[in-house]
Amino acid sequence: MLGAVELRFSGEVVWWRGPAPHHFVALPGPEAERLRAVASRVTYGWGCVPATVTLGATTFTTSIFPRDGGFLVPLKVAARRAEDVELGDDVTLVVVVVADPDAPDEGTGPGDDDGTPAVPRPSAPHHDPADDDDTAAGTPPTPR
Repeated sequence: MLGAVELRFSGEVVWWRGPAPHHFVALPGPEAERLRAVASRVTYGWGCVPATVTLGATTFTTSIFPRDGGFLVPLKVAARRAEDVELGDDVTLVVVVVADPDAPDEGTGPGDDDGTPAVPRPSAPHHDPADDDDTAAGTPPTPR
């Protein structure tokens, strides 16, 4: 297994007004299950999972939040503006989560069962809440 999980899905942009209002897209059931399988290895607190997200031609780092048994992917203001995305729009996202941040960056390495050469994997995204451009950046929704 390579060290990254890639999730491709579509969903509606919703607004969560909690203490830190943000626009989100909920992970559909099958993608949420795939993320749940690796989340405990990569979470850094409150169940948040660092990820790289692509919306249209815009890619950014963020943290996926657990919510009501599933996960919410926040959409940064700059990405929504760049892609002309509004509340209620249906969007397609590509989310990449590094599933084993402690694995060597060389890839799968020699001796894999299938005999294929090592494939480089992306480095782990590092989310700095100071890079967020939303109000009260870095404050995740309170899990229930």
